[in-house]
Amino acid sequence: MLKIILLFTDIVAIVTSYFLSKFLRYHSGVHYIPNQLSTFLFLVFVILLISYLYDLYNHYYYAQSGRVFFKLVNVWIFSFIAYVIVGFLTKFYFLNNSRGFIFCFFFISYPLVTSFLRLLIIPKILISYFSKSEHRTNCKYIGPEDKFNQLKQFFEENPIIGFNLINSNANDEELNKSEIFLFSSEKDFGNLYKEIKRHSSIGRKVHIVTGLFNDLPLKWEWCKIDNLPIVSIKINGEKKWQVIVRRILDIILSLIVLVIFFPFFIIVALAIKLESSGPVIYKQKRCGKDGNEFTLYKFRSMYNNNSQEKRENDFKAFIENKTQKGKIINYNEITRVGRILRRTSIDEFPQFINVLKGDMTLIGPRPPIPYEVKYYKDWHKDRLKIKPGVSGLWQVYGRGSMPCDSSIFLDLIYALNRSLTLDIKLLFQTVPAVILGKGAY
Repeated sequence: MLKIILLFTDIVAIVTSYFLSKFLRYHSGVHYIPNQLSTFLFLVFVILLISYLYDLYNHYYYAQSGRVFFKLVNVWIFSFIAYVIVGFLTKFYFLNNSRGFIFCFFFISYPLVTSFLRLLIIPKILISYFSKSEHRTNCKYIGPEDKFNQLKQFFEENPIIGFNLINSNANDEELNKSEIFLFSSEKDFGNLYKEIKRHSSIGRKVHIVTGLFNDLPLKWEWCKIDNLPIVSIKINGEKKWQVIVRRILDIILSLIVLVIFFPFFIIVALAIKLESSGPVIYKQKRCGKDGNEFTLYKFRSMYNNNSQEKRENDFKAFIENKTQKGKIINYNEITRVGRILRRTSIDEFPQFINVLKGDMTLIGPRPPIPYEVKYYKDWHKDRLKIKPGVSGLWQVYGRGSMPCDSSIFLDLIYALNRSLTLDIKLLFQTVPAVILGKGAY
């Protein structure tokens, strides 16, 4: 219901801003402008998509209006950039090219209308909605007793969140229908993961408060209490129809990438071959779902004389949290072409063949090398329960800049929270992460 209210608000904001911009530019809201229907539909699609990617349909964020405002600013900026880029690439074939209209929409009417609706009207609607007890969500509190009263008071002072915090000593009937609110004092990602798993079940939402999320680049928190982020996850499980849809998407999207980029792959292959001897495609054994080995394909980015024993020792240091992933690479082993390929992640493109074959999927944990699994801690092995992917949380938010336990914890949070909508969100977020070379090594 709340998501529908927020979605409806955005559509009202776009419609109002559109006609207001026409009035400001052409002095008439009913004046016909070139491509007016396609322009309107494009604005609706792009703005709703970007709002979704910025999690603006999650009402919890209204606990701190500053977070909502900065998310709105990002939507204004990126929807404007998308409009201009698509307009230039298509020579404004289906979009209105009036600079006055574009300026009025993106810099006057839309920011004003969305700010008014999202920051002033929506909070009043949410408070009114949650004033009825049947609309509030019961949350079973798990954590130190001394924190319960402090948190209960916080939710009473912020009715906009819509929580009834219930101590875990309450009667079973109330608790069975509730979501989980977990306050964790764990200082180690492994113990935190075990704690989350212990209190999780399929279909139930878990709200987690822990200082360890401050050590992650995730930024999924919808609020902070005493500088401790609150992150919500929902254990979705995997239904058969989702497996089928995910496989269809894997085949279609990997085929599109391989066909479109094939001429470019020929140029990359020539560059690799001209600089150093050895094969163009580097093949390596990796562990897939349930630890089953498969051959992974990459463009070769190193000289063909690497020592596996040294790599294994380096990985052992990494998994013992003595170093970050990016620092176990010997940069003298990387060719000049390889540096470009790795920085831009082009070396990973042949893995779309693995996706097509079914060894991997588009989004998932990265497939480990067999000797890496040898040094895994017990809780690390849970990342082998789902099919590995070309990209995932680790690639979007940290890549080689993160220590081992943090990066594996991200993979496991993805595995718990996995859904088709999260996959689509990560697919879109992978593009800027690759372009900016975030954490590449």
